[in-house]
Amino acid sequence: MTASFHTAEVELLRSLVGQLLELVHDEPEAKESDDGWAAALGLADEDTPARPTDPVLLRLFPDGYNGDDESASDFRRFTERGLREAKAGTAATVLTSLATSEGMNPEERRPRDKTRVELNAEEADAWLRTLTDLRLALGTRLGISDDDEDEWANLSDDDPRRHIHDVYDWLGWLQETLVRTLSAGLP
Repeated sequence: MTASFHTAEVELLRSLVGQLLELVHDEPEAKESDDGWAAALGLADEDTPARPTDPVLLRLFPDGYNGDDESASDFRRFTERGLREAKAGTAATVLTSLATSEGMNPEERRPRDKTRVELNAEEADAWLRTLTDLRLALGTRLGISDDDEDEWANLSDDDPRRHIHDVYDWLGWLQETLVRTLSAGLP
């Protein structure tokens, strides 16, 4: 599968994915685990990740159980590290596919020049996952909710949220285009 991006779009994707990678790579603060049973079975780390206070991190790494703090903590302890590694891995795959797709020196490129990105099935999956994470992050920061499109459509052009929402929409378009392309290739 091949996609074509303008240089400015490639730079935007690199920036967003790089920020996402930094966000999920940061080690969460840990709290001491007091589960002797898990330690005795070799299932517990010495530290349990604390529940994120950043709304974006909480959206990317949600509680596994609502209303049950102990079960949510256990869920976080056994899953968060793997989720962070998976999200970082898919983001790194996107960055690598962008880096290896460039045909000329980035310093010689103009904003409207085109870059072709070729993806295999594994890379396409990484792109879909990373685009989802980017949209979750931006949607959370913007406070996007169901049925609020009229509000976003009526923002003035000088409202900085409008431009970020435009990026959010563009990422959704990329995601939808990728899904349609992948679906067209299925038997």
